Amino acid sequence: MGFMHKAKQQAKQLGEQAKQLGEQAQQKIDEVQGDVNKGQQGGQQAQEGQAAVRSDEHGRPIQEPPPAGEAPPPAAEPAAAPPEPQAAEPAPPPPPPPSEGGADSNPDPFKPIE
Repeated sequence: MGFMHKAKQQAKQLGEQAKQLGEQAQQKIDEVQGDVNKGQQGGQQAQEGQAAVRSDEHGRPIQEPPPAGEAPPPAAEPAAAPPEPQAAEPAPPPPPPPSEGGADSNPDPFKPIE
């Protein structure tokens, strides 16, 4: 057998293997898609009794307050009064201004070196 004949035969075998793998992949996709569809149908039936959830432009759920008739009654006890402000402690004295030309001063980065 010549080189070209062997190459043709190998290409034919690889083509058949690729076709079989493609069919297996398609079967697996169909199977998974069927499972997903069944799950969605079951979820829709369970959600039919619930109110639809609204979402904003980014897909986040919007929590709506309950209607006026369904709001819980106010608490029986009034809210606690805020505590009275205590005498404020005197503020610490401000730090002294930085000394000119000292080691702690902040040099100007744009000032030329002398």
